[in-house]
Amino acid sequence: MLDSQSLRRLADLDTRPHSTLSLYLALDQPRDARLLSLGQMFKRKEQQMTEQGLAEAWKALAAEQDKVTRHVEELPAGPHRGLVLFICSPRDIFEAYPLPLSVPDLLEVGTSPYIRPLTTLAGDHCRTLTVLLDRRKARFFEGLLGLVRELPELEITNTAQPPARDGDQGRAGDSGRARKAEEALGHYYKQIVQRLREEFAARKCQQLLVGGSRVRVESFLPSLHPYLAQNLAGSITCDVNATLSQVAEEVAKAQALASRQRQERCLANLADNLGPGGQAATGLNQVLAALHDGQVHTLLVRRGFTHQGWSCPACGRLRAEAGSCPLCGAAMTRVDDVVNLALARALESGAALEQVEGASALDQMEGIAALLRYA
Repeated sequence: MLDSQSLRRLADLDTRPHSTLSLYLALDQPRDARLLSLGQMFKRKEQQMTEQGLAEAWKALAAEQDKVTRHVEELPAGPHRGLVLFICSPRDIFEAYPLPLSVPDLLEVGTSPYIRPLTTLAGDHCRTLTVLLDRRKARFFEGLLGLVRELPELEITNTAQPPARDGDQGRAGDSGRARKAEEALGHYYKQIVQRLREEFAARKCQQLLVGGSRVRVESFLPSLHPYLAQNLAGSITCDVNATLSQVAEEVAKAQALASRQRQERCLANLADNLGPGGQAATGLNQVLAALHDGQVHTLLVRRGFTHQGWSCPACGRLRAEAGSCPLCGAAMTRVDDVVNLALARALESGAALEQVEGASALDQMEGIAALLRYA
């Protein structure tokens, strides 16, 4: 299972002096088409590395190529639409992650796993806990990387509630009965909140969604514990008896909206921190230096931005330009995409990642910036 812990572990891998082969393969195609795509990726990578004077390094990956080919050949039919695989035989690394989402075909070779597409997916479709409720029952769902599954063992029933439709005012009744009904509703809400707190922590969720009728959601939200409220990503309007596919569709819409809103807040915060005294770094070299010093709180990258760079094998310092390491003086080694390593360093340090879609202020900052923990 791919989760934030797995991503951090992958980000921490460094297989120098050996190479790691990283594969992203779309599975929503016939078996023969998958193998054809894989063969074409192998040929393109061989040509590219040969042109870079790295023909022997590609030949050294023959065992990895064979293992990848066998794995793809023997992959059984199933619901998965994408495959991510990292392999380095000398380090005994072979990690395969079938995904419910399709991924663009990609093959990369480097001294660490190429995790950038995974960080994008994890940011767009992070682990989410959703509760769908009315006055009589609450259903719970867990979502990750586009896959939403119901947790029927967590369902809560409010047996004290009368059989009235959610949102109905009903007839005026005895004030004592009305008071008892409201007390029962309050107890029911407390049960839901307690279960959300327990499951949100136990499942290491990153965001919460609340769903139901608009009236019911507005009634329930004030009951949320502050810990849950600060992780609330939004709400969905959905009948409590909706099908799983309907819930999944609404969750995807809410996640996309929450991602846009979160990025807008980060960009506004970045704008407020530009200039003297601000807690921000802009441009690739400034950000790489801040990452090395452990200063980055939130890393913002324009989606799709890549840049060749350099890595120090002695102290790990990253730079956008060639030359000796500015810290220890060691000769630095070239890397095809230093932004991938920057994302890995951010994950290692516990920093938040935002890969911003479309035009933004990052376009005037070389495509990358960071909010800092301290100036």
